Amino acid sequence: MIARIGGMVRRYSARTLLAMVALAWSLSGSTSLAQEGLAPRLQIGSSILPGILAADKRLAGGESETLPIYLVYRDNRRQAEQIRPGLEKIGRVRGRALRIESVSLADLASLEPPPASAVFIAEPLGADLEQLLGFARQRKLLLFSPFEGDVERGVATGFRVTDKVLPMVNMQALKQTNVQLKAFFLRIAVKHE
Repeated sequence: MIARIGGMVRRYSARTLLAMVALAWSLSGSTSLAQEGLAPRLQIGSSILPGILAADKRLAGGESETLPIYLVYRDNRRQAEQIRPGLEKIGRVRGRALRIESVSLADLASLEPPPASAVFIAEPLGADLEQLLGFARQRKLLLFSPFEGDVERGVATGFRVTDKVLPMVNMQALKQTNVQLKAFFLRIAVKHE
């Protein structure tokens, strides 16, 4: 990729540009001190997830006053815990207090999350992603991944980075989990069919 900085034209990889965007974002004060050590995709993901949740039509008339968000990891609990402060800073989405919990992929099934819950994938799951996809469909969970390629593999929501950051949705996964996002959100999102 080519970028113009201070009158100079330079060639950068997509990864370098993503790092520069994250650095600029953190310097602008949009991330907490606890999140400074996070990878750029995790920082961006923690700031995009509340917007995706706000677009979820199922949250409009629910009885619960809390909205569970599970930060799911396989091996790296510390990384999941680093995501928490950015989400806790949001506080509420659609009038519901966020209840954020870090949980291993192995323990998620024992929690029996309610259907309107969200799952933030906190580390790449590799082959274990299939297990989580099946669980999310069964429990009607909104599944979000900040990792490249996961939406194409069946995760309901994520984002794409080009010259700007855009939300990304897997239309089939949304149907399978009965997640209905508002039309305005779907108009701006990159759709994977």
